[in-house]
Amino acid sequence: DDGMETTLLLGTLSKIAGLMKVGFGEAGAEIIGKHLNMGYNGDGASCINLLGNGSRIQAIFAFCDVRNFTDTTECLQEEVMLFVNRIAHILHSITVQCGGAANKNIGDAFLLTWKVDTDNVTSVDHKHSGDRAL
Repeated sequence: DDGMETTLLLGTLSKIAGLMKVGFGEAGAEIIGKHLNMGYNGDGASCINLLGNGSRIQAIFAFCDVRNFTDTTECLQEEVMLFVNRIAHILHSITVQCGGAANKNIGDAFLLTWKVDTDNVTSVDHKHSGDRAL
């Protein structure tokens, strides 16, 4: 029975970690990972500093908005969610294939991001990152 409980616990933790990754994104995952690796202080309490300084990154941001969405909503009515989900699937897939991440979507609007690797990057690399993003 103990083995089954451990397996269940590991599965639950894995699901929670996956939800946290989706909810907090790449930057949040880095912050959480850094704090988890800090360990504990002498009295066994966790050493997590939630008010610590952030870090600056360079990124490319793209905003995509579905044209004539209000008219489309009126035509499709209850099928509009299938339409939006198809668009989201296409945008998310292409963004991931090009090294980016879908950051947020609200209705007919999507925010897509590409983190620029500032280690060993030349201006030519920046130009090509932008081209890949578009």
